[in-house]
Amino acid sequence: MKIDIDLKLLEATGLSADEYCCLYLLWRKGFTWLEEIEFDPDWQKLEQIGYIELSPEVTDCKVTENFIKLFHDDFDSMFTELVNTYPMKVKSPSRGVRILHAKDPSSKSNLKARNKYKKVVNGKKHIHDNIMFLLKKQLMIEKDNFGYLQNLETWINNHTWEKYEEIDLDNAIRTEGQQRNTRLL
Repeated sequence: MKIDIDLKLLEATGLSADEYCCLYLLWRKGFTWLEEIEFDPDWQKLEQIGYIELSPEVTDCKVTENFIKLFHDDFDSMFTELVNTYPMKVKSPSRGVRILHAKDPSSKSNLKARNKYKKVVNGKKHIHDNIMFLLKKQLMIEKDNFGYLQNLETWINNHTWEKYEEIDLDNAIRTEGQQRNTRLL
């Protein structure tokens, strides 16, 4: 059996590599591996955070829906959340109103963005949650500057949310008196 460990998932959930592997093996019924390899998970912690239902026999332990959702979730609802959060239209200083995406997530004009986002998220809810967190951070930082937002498809293609990962939200938001001055030609 092969187990891919996403370090971002471990960071986001607070799981150790041993805990993650044990949960994954239980989920995939890899009980013999649990006996052959020496893992050191904190079973009580895993039960308290809701990833497992413990039982005296390891084969009777059940991984909960909370753990399974880390891998598989409803992509349609994830994309709908993205479309509903990302501004549909903005007022550009020089070009008037610009449309950034269609209102309906299942519309044909959103199809390219949808397909690209599906590849980026790859069915992993924690990746989607991180992207949504960073999008909300971007929208807070750029709240006075929406006129320059990218089209949704471009935003996804360029992985623009990654630019906001290391930014401290408190220091990034400018007050009204600290707006950047630009030259007018």
